[in-house]
Amino acid sequence: MEGGISMVPPFPCLPDSLNINQQIQAAQKRDSKAEKVIFMHFAPKVFLLCRRYAIDKAEAEDFLQECFIKLFQEIKKFDPEKGAFGAWLYRLSTNTILQELRKKKRRVPLSFPERLPEPLQPDPELELISDAQLQKAVSDLPDGYRMVLNLYIFEKWSHRDIAIELGITESSSRSQLARARKLLKQLLIDQMPTHHEQRVV
Repeated sequence: MEGGISMVPPFPCLPDSLNINQQIQAAQKRDSKAEKVIFMHFAPKVFLLCRRYAIDKAEAEDFLQECFIKLFQEIKKFDPEKGAFGAWLYRLSTNTILQELRKKKRRVPLSFPERLPEPLQPDPELELISDAQLQKAVSDLPDGYRMVLNLYIFEKWSHRDIAIELGITESSSRSQLARARKLLKQLLIDQMPTHHEQRVV
């Protein structure tokens, strides 16, 4: 896209009548208007993906731009007979984000924090956690925990694939995931107003 992608969330809603398949075909022919439509249509969901891996909003916006630059470089390779465009874009974006993290040399640490919260019993109040609170808690995880949690829980990668991608063993991936889940739950509980009130009292 000419001049790069400068738009950041929030994004305007597109009409339900939009034929995204036609826009994809046009974008494969380097139609700049179609590229803009595709960006407007898919950027909100891709931004949520970027936000899960990023330290902050600014880094997420950088990831978002890189994802769509990569998309329009590779869009001719998309084959609708092999799956949905959204799923293909999501995988492409995940790989792009991981490549950007490698450039930043943010590798998965093999050492763990000395102290982790004890296992917690299921808490009904956790069901009231908002998407924003969940995003905040995920962002607060250490890099290694956040990456393994995202790849396993959200991207549905196997521990084998995660191990290959991140240069760790499968057992390390499993350990990172277990500890990430435990720490994430504690971070979510720390965000609950009742929990803060109890600590103050």
